[in-house]
Amino acid sequence: MEFSEIINEILYILLTMILPLIAAYTVNLIKAGIRESNIIAEAVKNETIAQTVEGALSDVMDAVLYVNQIYTDSLKASGRFDDAAQKKAFQLAYTEALNQISDETKKIIEQLYGSFDQWLKLKIESSVGLARKQERM
Repeated sequence: MEFSEIINEILYILLTMILPLIAAYTVNLIKAGIRESNIIAEAVKNETIAQTVEGALSDVMDAVLYVNQIYTDSLKASGRFDDAAQKKAFQLAYTEALNQISDETKKIIEQLYGSFDQWLKLKIESSVGLARKQERM
Protein backbone atom coordinates (compact mmCIF):
# COMPACT_ATOMS: atom_id res chain seq x y z
CA MET A 1 0.00 0.00 0.00
CA GLU A 2 1.41 3.39 -0.97
CA PHE A 3 1.90 6.24 1.45
CA SER A 4 -0.87 8.34 -0.15
CA GLU A 5 -3.32 5.46 0.16
CA ILE A 6 -2.48 5.07 3.83
CA ILE A 7 -2.97 8.81 4.37
CA ASN A 8 -6.31 8.65 2.52
CA GLU A 9 -7.46 5.76 4.72
CA ILE A 10 -6.42 7.56 7.90
CA LEU A 11 -8.19 10.75 6.78
CA TYR A 12 -11.30 8.77 5.90
CA ILE A 13 -11.35 7.13 9.32
CA LEU A 14 -10.76 10.45 11.09
CA LEU A 15 -13.49 12.19 9.08
CA THR A 16 -15.88 9.35 9.77
CA MET A 17 -15.31 9.80 13.49
CA ILE A 18 -15.22 13.62 13.55
CA LEU A 19 -18.13 14.50 11.23
CA PRO A 20 -20.85 13.08 13.52
CA LEU A 21 -19.40 15.09 16.41
CA ILE A 22 -19.38 18.24 14.30
CA ALA A 23 -22.94 17.52 13.16
CA ALA A 24 -24.14 17.10 16.75
CA TYR A 25 -22.40 20.32 17.79
CA THR A 26 -23.95 22.11 14.81
CA VAL A 27 -27.44 20.87 15.67
CA ASN A 28 -27.10 22.02 19.27
CA LEU A 29 -25.73 25.39 18.20
CA ILE A 30 -28.51 25.95 15.68
CA LYS A 31 -31.19 24.80 18.12
CA ALA A 32 -29.81 27.25 20.68
CA GLY A 33 -29.92 29.98 18.05
CA ILE A 34 -33.53 29.11 17.25
CA ARG A 35 -34.46 29.26 20.94
CA GLU A 36 -32.76 32.63 21.38
CA SER A 37 -34.14 34.09 18.17
CA ASN A 38 -36.31 37.16 18.56
CA ILE A 39 -37.63 36.72 15.03
CA ILE A 40 -39.96 33.92 16.10
CA ALA A 41 -41.16 35.86 19.14
CA GLU A 42 -41.86 38.99 17.06
CA ALA A 43 -43.54 37.11 14.21
CA VAL A 44 -45.62 34.85 16.42
CA LYS A 45 -47.06 36.26 19.63
CA ASN A 46 -48.73 33.08 20.74
CA GLU A 47 -46.30 30.90 22.71
CA THR A 48 -47.90 27.63 21.61
CA ILE A 49 -47.54 28.58 17.97
CA ALA A 50 -43.97 29.73 18.56
CA GLN A 51 -43.13 26.35 20.11
CA THR A 52 -44.82 24.57 17.22
CA VAL A 53 -42.80 26.51 14.63
CA GLU A 54 -39.60 26.02 16.65
CA GLY A 55 -40.27 22.28 16.75
CA ALA A 56 -40.85 22.21 13.00
CA LEU A 57 -37.58 24.10 12.42
CA SER A 58 -35.80 21.59 14.62
CA ASP A 59 -37.40 18.73 12.65
CA VAL A 60 -36.17 20.27 9.39
CA MET A 61 -32.62 20.59 10.74
CA ASP A 62 -32.73 17.02 12.03
CA ALA A 63 -33.86 15.82 8.58
CA VAL A 64 -31.07 17.74 6.83
CA LEU A 65 -28.42 16.43 9.21
CA TYR A 66 -29.77 12.89 8.93
CA VAL A 67 -29.51 12.98 5.14
CA ASN A 68 -26.11 14.60 5.42
CA GLN A 69 -24.90 11.77 7.63
CA ILE A 70 -26.40 8.81 5.75
CA TYR A 71 -26.08 10.06 2.17
CA THR A 72 -24.20 13.29 1.52
CA ASP A 73 -21.02 12.81 3.58
CA SER A 74 -20.00 9.57 1.87
CA LEU A 75 -20.58 11.04 -1.59
CA LYS A 76 -18.61 14.17 -0.72
CA ALA A 77 -15.76 12.05 0.64
CA SER A 78 -15.59 10.09 -2.61
CA GLY A 79 -15.98 13.19 -4.79
CA ARG A 80 -19.29 12.02 -6.29
CA PHE A 81 -21.59 14.71 -4.87
CA ASP A 82 -22.77 16.18 -8.18
CA ASP A 83 -25.95 18.08 -9.16
CA ALA A 84 -28.03 14.90 -9.37
CA ALA A 85 -26.83 13.81 -5.93
CA GLN A 86 -27.67 17.27 -4.53
CA LYS A 87 -31.20 17.03 -5.90
CA LYS A 88 -31.61 13.56 -4.43
CA ALA A 89 -30.27 14.77 -1.05
CA PHE A 90 -32.77 17.64 -1.10
CA GLN A 91 -35.61 15.26 -1.91
CA LEU A 92 -34.54 12.87 0.86
CA ALA A 93 -34.43 15.74 3.38
CA TYR A 94 -37.79 17.04 2.14
CA THR A 95 -39.43 13.62 2.52
CA GLU A 96 -37.87 13.05 5.95
CA ALA A 97 -39.01 16.49 7.18
CA LEU A 98 -42.53 15.84 5.84
CA ASN A 99 -42.62 12.59 7.78
CA GLN A 100 -41.48 14.26 11.00
CA ILE A 101 -43.75 17.32 10.96
CA SER A 102 -47.32 16.67 12.11
CA ASP A 103 -50.36 17.56 10.02
CA GLU A 104 -51.47 20.08 12.64
CA THR A 105 -48.08 21.80 12.51
CA LYS A 106 -48.26 21.88 8.71
CA LYS A 107 -51.65 23.63 8.94
CA ILE A 108 -50.33 26.19 11.43
CA ILE A 109 -47.30 26.96 9.26
CA GLU A 110 -49.52 27.26 6.20
CA GLN A 111 -51.73 29.76 8.05
CA LEU A 112 -48.71 31.78 9.16
CA TYR A 113 -46.63 31.71 5.98
CA GLY A 114 -49.11 30.97 3.19
CA SER A 115 -47.54 27.83 1.78
CA PHE A 116 -46.16 24.99 3.84
CA ASP A 117 -44.36 23.58 0.79
CA GLN A 118 -42.54 26.86 0.08
CA TRP A 119 -41.73 27.30 3.77
CA LEU A 120 -40.29 23.79 3.99
CA LYS A 121 -38.16 24.19 0.86
CA LEU A 122 -36.81 27.51 2.15
CA LYS A 123 -36.02 26.07 5.58
CA ILE A 124 -34.26 23.05 4.09
CA GLU A 125 -32.06 25.31 1.97
CA SER A 126 -31.39 27.55 4.98
CA SER A 127 -30.51 24.54 7.12
CA VAL A 128 -28.15 23.20 4.46
CA GLY A 129 -26.48 26.63 4.31
CA LEU A 130 -26.11 26.76 8.11
CA ALA A 131 -24.72 23.23 8.21
CA ARG A 132 -22.16 24.08 5.51
CA LYS A 133 -21.14 27.23 7.36
CA GLN A 134 -20.65 25.23 10.57
CA GLU A 135 -18.61 22.58 8.74
CA ARG A 136 -16.19 25.27 7.53
CA MET A 137 -15.63 26.54 11.10
